Amino acid sequence: MATCGATDKFRLDPTGTEITVGNSFVNLCKATGIVDRLHKDFTEKYVAGATVANIQHTPSFHLRNQPTSLLMTGETGAAPTNRFYTIFTTKTEGDPSYNGVVSAILKGTYDTSSQYKDYPTAISSLNDFETPTAFKGIYGLHKVNELLEGEIRKKIDSIRPDTTGNVNISDFNKYQKRQGVKTTIEEIAHRENEIYREKFLNIILILVGIFIVSTQLVNKYFSFGDGGGGGGGFGFGGLGGWLSTRFGSGGSGLFSRFGGIGLGSSGRSRIGNLFTSSPYSVSRR
Repeated sequence: MATCGATDKFRLDPTGTEITVGNSFVNLCKATGIVDRLHKDFTEKYVAGATVANIQHTPSFHLRNQPTSLLMTGETGAAPTNRFYTIFTTKTEGDPSYNGVVSAILKGTYDTSSQYKDYPTAISSLNDFETPTAFKGIYGLHKVNELLEGEIRKKIDSIRPDTTGNVNISDFNKYQKRQGVKTTIEEIAHRENEIYREKFLNIILILVGIFIVSTQLVNKYFSFGDGGGGGGGFGFGGLGGWLSTRFGSGGSGLFSRFGGIGLGSSGRSRIGNLFTSSPYSVSRR
């Protein structure tokens, strides 16, 4: 693993272009080294003469088929080629071997106690990449990702727009403003249409109401049957008398106080000059 000095080089991809660390990629170089080591911890196949006491803490020792000669304490004969499969098909939670396998995968430590799943303080307290060997297991991989996300946020926050006042509004901002204006105009037009529809509906309802009231009045007070003009019927003769009484020149007519429509109390006919003189004229003839 590179020391991540200013002149050191590293690769994000083993087949990719080398990157010089310089002053900008120190943390990226260290994070890359940690991820490379974790990849090895999860995938390495050990040689037959490896020291079991050291490699039992790595996830690969339990996840990958290992030489049968690598025996753990308490194992006899031929060791299982895949401990994860063997333990999870023959043991249950609480068994020391079960706890140890799970602990090695999660936190890179073979822990058979009841705290085998706990997130270790040694990993949760990390806030930089200065101690690469402290990142172990799935919890260590999760911590690397968490710290890298923090570095990305810092990089984004460090990017500030030019505050000289000479920078034009970006095309995106212009588009956002145009969209806002368009939305406002559409909302105004929609509301105007609603108001016009409400007013038109009110007019229609008024006309329908007038028609219904008129129809009821006609049905109640007028008859166009075959009867004559006698007092017993209410034909055209009765209609004339009724109109004369209600709207005529009689003293009890509806317009009697205004001289009537026909021959009012003034003795003059207002029908003839109804449209020849202003009803609001103050002169008298």
